[in-house]
Amino acid sequence: MRKLIICMVLLCVSVPLEAQTKSEKKALKREQEREAFLKTKTLVEGEVFTFSADWATTQKGRRINLIGNPNFLRFDHGKIDADLPYFGVAQVAGYGSSSSGGVVVKGNMYNETKKVDEKKRRIVISFSVKNTSENFNMILTVYGNGNAILSVGSSNRNRISYDGKITESSEGTNGE
Repeated sequence: MRKLIICMVLLCVSVPLEAQTKSEKKALKREQEREAFLKTKTLVEGEVFTFSADWATTQKGRRINLIGNPNFLRFDHGKIDADLPYFGVAQVAGYGSSSSGGVVVKGNMYNETKKVDEKKRRIVISFSVKNTSENFNMILTVYGNGNAILSVGSSNRNRISYDGKITESSEGTNGE
């Protein structure tokens, strides 16, 4: 009987300690997520970073693994340098163009908007950019942990989206 009472007392004492530990873990996790979002927000606000895609999703829902395939979208103070593969339907073929068939563009952004949602810990950047043969409307949604989704619409092709991450750029689009 004495052992049963001791076990009951230990059980009653350990349950509140476990609850405190869980709440402390949750608080620590929230703090880590907040710090990661602040780091990501600072990177995006610095306007020099690179998006690299791991997956592409066509308009029809086909997912293509891009890991191991070089691709990028570099931001450098309003300038864009992108070379992303394209999978999908083109409404207008680029005759005589030297393009690789992907989303290849280098130039200045226009119609740029940036929305920061502190509560949902995400940043949405929408902008347009054009190359010699088509216009691209892009929306980059960056989440607090650095993961991002890029949606690309074109004047000549079906929409495609890319899942990946943003990182600090080692070099700018200006070659500086």
